[in-house]
Amino acid sequence: MKHLNRDAGVRLRQVRHFFNEGKKLSAEQFGHLLGESRDNIANYEMGRAGIPIRVLYELYERGINPNYIITGNEGVFASNQAGEDFRRRLSRRNVDLSKIVDIGKLDFSEETEVRVIKVAAGRIRKGSEEE
Repeated sequence: MKHLNRDAGVRLRQVRHFFNEGKKLSAEQFGHLLGESRDNIANYEMGRAGIPIRVLYELYERGINPNYIITGNEGVFASNQAGEDFRRRLSRRNVDLSKIVDIGKLDFSEETEVRVIKVAAGRIRKGSEEE
């Protein structure tokens, strides 16, 4: 199930990258449009939580195919008027969706190491300076 959530999250992030007339929205902006918090959007995109039906439905109402988000099958645009309108708007703006990262090109076979840098909080003094 974790891989399903992660893969759907990657596709959700792809959609966020062109959702604003071909331009990327922040997670906070995207969440606001979908009635979700920035943290919820981040959790969905990272695969830490499944995408709720209400979010998939809201995307559908805005022209995004929920089946694409869930499975990666079919086209990204919904087969409704909103999907056709969305496709036309992007076409008029010459948005090339092939530039959006394809999930097939992503490698999830190994965990990625993340470096954590620890820093001290507080006052920083120069070498020979005394208080």
